[in-house]
Amino acid sequence: MEQPILNGLTSYHTEGCYPWHMPGHKRRLNTIFPEVVANPFLIDMTEVGELDEFHDPSGMIQKAWERAAEIYGSQRSYYLVNGATCGILASISAVCRHGDTLIVARNCHKSVYHAIRLLDLRPVYVMPEWNERWDMFGGVLTDSVKRAVKEHPEARAVVLVSPTYEGVVSDVERIARVVHKAGIPLIVDEAHGAHFEYMSNVNETISKVDYSRIPVPAIRLGADLVVESLHKTLPAMTQCAILHENSQLVSRERLEEFLSIYQSSSPSYVFLASMEACIEKMDHERDGRFILYKELLAEYRKGFGTLSHIHLMEREDFPKGGIAGYDEGKLVFSVRGCGWRQEDRVVPFTGTMLADMLQREYGQMMEMAGCSYILAMTSVADSKEAFAALYQAMESIDEQLTDCEEMTDTTLYRHLPEYRMGIREAMDAEKTEVSFMEAAGRVSGAFIYAYPPGIPIVAPGEVISREILKEIKKARETGLHIKGIVLRDELIISVVKEER
Repeated sequence: MEQPILNGLTSYHTEGCYPWHMPGHKRRLNTIFPEVVANPFLIDMTEVGELDEFHDPSGMIQKAWERAAEIYGSQRSYYLVNGATCGILASISAVCRHGDTLIVARNCHKSVYHAIRLLDLRPVYVMPEWNERWDMFGGVLTDSVKRAVKEHPEARAVVLVSPTYEGVVSDVERIARVVHKAGIPLIVDEAHGAHFEYMSNVNETISKVDYSRIPVPAIRLGADLVVESLHKTLPAMTQCAILHENSQLVSRERLEEFLSIYQSSSPSYVFLASMEACIEKMDHERDGRFILYKELLAEYRKGFGTLSHIHLMEREDFPKGGIAGYDEGKLVFSVRGCGWRQEDRVVPFTGTMLADMLQREYGQMMEMAGCSYILAMTSVADSKEAFAALYQAMESIDEQLTDCEEMTDTTLYRHLPEYRMGIREAMDAEKTEVSFMEAAGRVSGAFIYAYPPGIPIVAPGEVISREILKEIKKARETGLHIKGIVLRDELIISVVKEER
């Protein structure tokens, strides 16, 4: 019997590529509970007997949530079986009504945009700092949030992502004070920061590492609702996440109501057990596993910093205004200014080229590749041998590179497109398909974005400019995966049909 999914997963596993990508357990069966991983069917139950009720817990699930809240320092913490996405949807739905205004960092995950569509919200975008030197987003400036809140007193909440995909942490504490002064809640998508709690609260006296550089979790800095993906940076199964609430501005009744809407009525007890085991084990091993992990990061980040051409991003590479911390567990390697000898000339070396070489020649699979950089995600499950193998691969490739004055970059996200209509209105409108360059000046009927990470280049209801089309074309030529554009005999874009 043909089983394409199982065959594909088995094939990828047997290829032997090392996973510098999520989930954080890195396929090492002993990171949580090997007896369950070996046969998850033993605990694949439903809500019967004393097994509690996920959407109205009073027994073992309630105890697990209370324990999580104690560990994370929240008023209440909720296990999420539908990933961080359902936590984002529930959080925004709990604080907004249909048609409300929402202040949003433009680099938010697509789940935020889905909430905007579902509730027909009016988004007010705050642009994070753009790092011109390294061609990527930095953090959100406190002054930008202050300006947006002042200009839009009708806004019901502020949503930002911290840390970013590349590890940049915004000044959540100061932003929270600004937002609370306006009497509205702050929602933080901290999907990539579930490990901060365990790294920032360890016994510093028994470690050789400076822990002052480790970001503090957003829930401890004044954020009202914080959503974290346990599976991204901790050893938990994919789809396991957690939502923390610590607010006097959010209705817990509405929050729980929407959590029951956006989550399955048949929750996976395997996921619940995975989350509980992950949280308890990580809390127990703060002064063991996490100290070793941080020391490995310090050692190999120092080594990567000696490469001649490939540059490992550090906190100091970002403008000071928009960064309050940096996740050093994100290994972001920039190839800006790197060249590759091709016959009798030197061509720009791109992030997609680097990722392809690492996978094909060295068995190292990256989390993502952009025009000018790649991202390797690390976790406590990575061994010294794994770090050493990645360093040897990077050193070998670095030796083959040369300098190149011509640099490949992207301006995909530097400017906001013109707003013409709401996301929901545009997606519900009658649409038509046009060829790529004919889309200039038209209103987009779909999201156009690079994936990963899924940040919109153009959102539905925004005008597709000729400049944006040129940048999309350039990005596709470097190997970026651009969604929202269909390739048939030519590139096709969906736009809102114009009235005659």
